[in-house]
Amino acid sequence: MAPLVIPKVLRVALGLALILAFGLTHRSLAADGGTGSQTGVPSSEGQLLARHLRTLVPQEPSTHRAVLRMRGPQGRRQVPVTVLTRPGRGGEADRWSVEYRAGDPDSEEGCEVSTIHYRIDAAPTYQQERVPEVKGTPSSRPPAGSPGLEGPSPKASLGDRPIAGGDFLLQELGMEFLHWPEQRIRGRELSNGRWCRVLESRSGKTEGAVSVRSWIDEKLDVLLSAEVYDSRQHRLKQFSVTQFREQGDRWSCSVSMVDDRRGTKTELSFDGAAIPR
Repeated sequence: MAPLVIPKVLRVALGLALILAFGLTHRSLAADGGTGSQTGVPSSEGQLLARHLRTLVPQEPSTHRAVLRMRGPQGRRQVPVTVLTRPGRGGEADRWSVEYRAGDPDSEEGCEVSTIHYRIDAAPTYQQERVPEVKGTPSSRPPAGSPGLEGPSPKASLGDRPIAGGDFLLQELGMEFLHWPEQRIRGRELSNGRWCRVLESRSGKTEGAVSVRSWIDEKLDVLLSAEVYDSRQHRLKQFSVTQFREQGDRWSCSVSMVDDRRGTKTELSFDGAAIPR
């Protein structure tokens, strides 16, 4: 893969792109004491880095359009997505939400609305519902490939739900692994041609996704790639920033998630946003 080249003027724009995908930006509510960049350092340094990433919160509300492109053994499909970021107000600046509206609310199938509610001091919580078509009788049938959405579900099952039946789970978009009990810096490596700190997060569980390795850009403090592993250290999924480019006074960005078990890939592409100057 060619190095990800990010001109200085685009660094803020990349931060914005990752806000849209993961609800992050470059305003920290924590005291600016630094997070350290040493390699092979104890768990406390990893905890500091994870906390620093959790305290990066959106400053302004925003609405952007994107496209989910899904590819797998059953073929290809794509779904339009509107992403709304809502920062906290007043005494709730440490809380914010990101909403994903997948599909067309005017269509027969309606629109799937998935919301991630973030807090600095606690793991995110999730909502997912179907908004029926504006005219006519609401449809109870979800789009092809989408999970069933009927009835209330416990938090765990909500976090395991995908956006529009793709490979991005709500708990992954919510970066829930930053709240896991063990956080350790495993070294300093290149990702997309940029130097990153490697943060290993461990859930303390023995089944399913038990660890996540994420590559955090040293200069931008944003996640450029991540890999999810089970207890046998078999890779389950991989995330990466696959494209970032300037087009006149606009930028476009794509992030992807590959599910190694299912042999599927989902790309979330943002296009047409103005570059902050």
